[in-house]
Amino acid sequence: MKNQVSVVTGGDGGMGKAICKELGKSTVLVLAGRNTEKLESAKRELTELGMEAHLCRTDIQDADQTEKLAQFAASLGDVRNVIHTSGVSPANTSAEKIVSINAVGTVHVVKAFYPVMAPGGVLINFSSVAAYSMDMNPDWLPVFDAWDRPEFYEKLLAFGGPESTDPEDEFLRAGLLYTISKKFVIQFSQRNVARFAKKGCRILSISPGSYLTPMHQSLIDNQPETAEDQLELIPLGRWGHPYEMGALVAFLCSPGAAYLNGTDILADGGQTANIFAEQLG
Repeated sequence: MKNQVSVVTGGDGGMGKAICKELGKSTVLVLAGRNTEKLESAKRELTELGMEAHLCRTDIQDADQTEKLAQFAASLGDVRNVIHTSGVSPANTSAEKIVSINAVGTVHVVKAFYPVMAPGGVLINFSSVAAYSMDMNPDWLPVFDAWDRPEFYEKLLAFGGPESTDPEDEFLRAGLLYTISKKFVIQFSQRNVARFAKKGCRILSISPGSYLTPMHQSLIDNQPETAEDQLELIPLGRWGHPYEMGALVAFLCSPGAAYLNGTDILADGGQTANIFAEQLG
């Protein structure tokens, strides 16, 4: 019997590693990311738990590297789960990298893994709660439709406006493009539903809110007032825990979720509903 393989991009990160700890109970793991040292550390931790984990250093901005990741995973067995958590935020990343990694990188992952996924498989792209902070602008859709054309990156980047020498303006530009890129992730996932279904596979997206990852802990430590303002918007009154995301992904990959397809799972502790829906007293 062939190995069942789960690929986790960003498998060395806070949520990615929590997902690996769940999927690694029943499948062979492939961890992908750009930081070899972090990948090796995550592999050691997973191996100590008795899980079989492989590494594949991959920059998803590069289509050829992403294709090699898919072929490597397929060489290990049936590619059953592809969990694409890799992404960057405006907190520490330029507008250009946000578009290149969050949007173009997602296209590369879907294109590379579609041919190699085994029947019954599921691909899950990670979006963000930020995607719900703005309505879809009709002007974005023709550019989203150009996902397979050379001009896609430049046209998407143009929605952020011209580059500025003012750091505050650049942060706002990056934030806008972050939201647009995460809108694209949801829409692109939904547009792949029919062709994935023809293979007997599913495709979904998840939009996490604020989870207690090392990146978010940095915000709490360095910008406590900002973090406190965020926390006040969450009805549950707490941050999400990475293990909760691991459990959610494990369910979405299970037979019990076999009829969930083409939808985005908003996992934000009720933050979006609290902001945009009038609450009862």
